[in-house]
Amino acid sequence: MKNTDNNPIIIVMDIDDFITTMDIDELRKKNRLDPVHHRKDNFIQLSFTHHQQNYDVENLLTPGCSEFLRFLFEHENVRLGFFSAGLHMRNIHLAQKIVQMLIDTGGNPNWINRYDVYSREDCFDTTRFHNILDNEISKKFQPKNFFGNYKKDIRMIYYGRETYQQMYRQTFKDPDVLLPNKEKDEQILKNIILIEEDSSYLFPGQEKNFLLCPTYHHPYPYPINYQGEDTPYNPDDWHSRFKESNTIFYATGVLNRAFERHASEGLPIPEILWQEQGILWTDGDRHEEHYPIQFFTEGREILRKYNNELNFAVASSEQES
Repeated sequence: MKNTDNNPIIIVMDIDDFITTMDIDELRKKNRLDPVHHRKDNFIQLSFTHHQQNYDVENLLTPGCSEFLRFLFEHENVRLGFFSAGLHMRNIHLAQKIVQMLIDTGGNPNWINRYDVYSREDCFDTTRFHNILDNEISKKFQPKNFFGNYKKDIRMIYYGRETYQQMYRQTFKDPDVLLPNKEKDEQILKNIILIEEDSSYLFPGQEKNFLLCPTYHHPYPYPINYQGEDTPYNPDDWHSRFKESNTIFYATGVLNRAFERHASEGLPIPEILWQEQGILWTDGDRHEEHYPIQFFTEGREILRKYNNELNFAVASSEQES
């Protein structure tokens, strides 16, 4: 159903390698659990059945994630969405477990009604068009370098799942139904944002609605809570280890800036996101400018309102190993 609940700002976020990681075997085996980033609440155990097969999966919330979600939920005009191209059953259970954990640890019980879940079935599958549509038309759905097949077309959230799926089927006969339309799309997407760590999932024409974050990776050999008050970023680290370890801090800083400017200047959130970070990651010649470092620092200050012990995740020293 189309969302008409007083026109909230809808923040839809990726799951894997942004708010969660499943790369936790080494942490468990070697008992390298930081008391801040790896506290018990941050481990989410899932058990579900898909196609008559049972799954048991453990997920770990990335550093600062639970505080980030509290930050978003406490904005009463924000509605959350979890969007992964993974299994629908897994996504449903994971989102419910995460939100329930937030409620059980002091959150508002009403949060259980303030989020949505989207999965592979809700994506725009470009693979089905390759042999049907004219090549030039097909490129408009999947431009060069945007190779991800399951596009997270956030117009689906505006139209509603059922209507969008009907439109998707009509596109096989009439591509104009869902071709990017700058003027129309900007109007219907003015309150919807997608947070992702992989730009290949972007649907063409929705760049202004896209908050691109670093892909999460544990710092080697394992993460600990930083003890300093500076921002320990090394610009000569071409691996961007600091940025990849603290992607949630970045997202928080950018969104907080967007919320503040939206309130004071009245600009649409997508326009602010574009000004603050969009023009950087869309320019292939400005790779080193991706993810401005000040947003990590600003994000930390916001997240500490929810956990004053929280600091950046950094690599342990050899002595600590």
